Amino acid sequence: MKKTLIQSALASLVFACALTAHAQDAAAPVTTELPPPALRLSEQTRIRSAVIGLVGYARGSYTEPDTLIAQQLLEGMRSKFDVTRTVWPDGRQVIASVSGGGHGEERAAMLIDADGRVQAVGLVNGHCRAPAKRDEPKVCNPLPQTVLSVFQRAGASQADAAPLVAWSKQLPSFLAAMADSDDPADVAAAQKIASVEYITGQPGVPGWRAEQLPPGFPASLHPLLVQTAEVNSTASAGKIVLPKGLAGLPMRTAYQSAQRPEARLPDAEVTLRSYEPIAKLVDAYRELAKGATLDEEGREVVFNGTDGAGRYSVRLRDAKETGVYITVASWKRK
Repeated sequence: MKKTLIQSALASLVFACALTAHAQDAAAPVTTELPPPALRLSEQTRIRSAVIGLVGYARGSYTEPDTLIAQQLLEGMRSKFDVTRTVWPDGRQVIASVSGGGHGEERAAMLIDADGRVQAVGLVNGHCRAPAKRDEPKVCNPLPQTVLSVFQRAGASQADAAPLVAWSKQLPSFLAAMADSDDPADVAAAQKIASVEYITGQPGVPGWRAEQLPPGFPASLHPLLVQTAEVNSTASAGKIVLPKGLAGLPMRTAYQSAQRPEARLPDAEVTLRSYEPIAKLVDAYRELAKGATLDEEGREVVFNGTDGAGRYSVRLRDAKETGVYITVASWKRK
């Protein structure tokens, strides 16, 4: 069977340190700590694409309240220094890491079949919710009530994800020390996987909704807002509309105005964030913005065009790990 791109991407990380044949044939799975890869798992384009292919742009509250599930999964494998690989006798592998902060309380793993396809992704999390007040920290389950959330394809069996359940119970070193402590209080407070939930991924969920768009944004430009992205911010009539925490502030800071002077501010603007590779997005906009001119301005790719509503621009900026930002701006005819 032809090997998939995900398999070659994983091989490019650190998988050259293959296990010996007798270890692969062993009755029990074998876990190996891998040296830090050149790029974090969360930065690998093909890994990001595989995660998006599984969960799409759906949102949920796991490690962060009401956030892209894909973002939470990728942030759960940010650390370059805690990457592990567990090889099962049937050829399946679990590739895992922990988030960039804490002691590994939040961590994620991919279950990959023998042909290199991502079958499921697991996220150890505290079902975090938004705080009562905006300036307070998020509210999460205490460590003894930690949850393993398993994201699978439609029709997959829960039993297929058993390697992820086994992985979740292998605590990172600091948490394992708490669990093995002589102090009963430490043991009681140590992380435990209190429950496992199985969630069917929704790769076809649109990334944005019409009600998120700002007043004055022309319907004729809606096709320029790709569905494989979430709304990051919006502005109208010179003021920020979203995010709500910044609503009413000027749409450009003094620094932004100095960096890119504009004779006239857009009448309305939408900024999306996508995990698609920028080359793929640029190709998409060549079709979506036919007739527009294409320029490169520093780190940005810019399309400038006109339609029935007036003048528009599409700016694409690759922010690497955090995705590609796409700003669609409209200037109406006066």
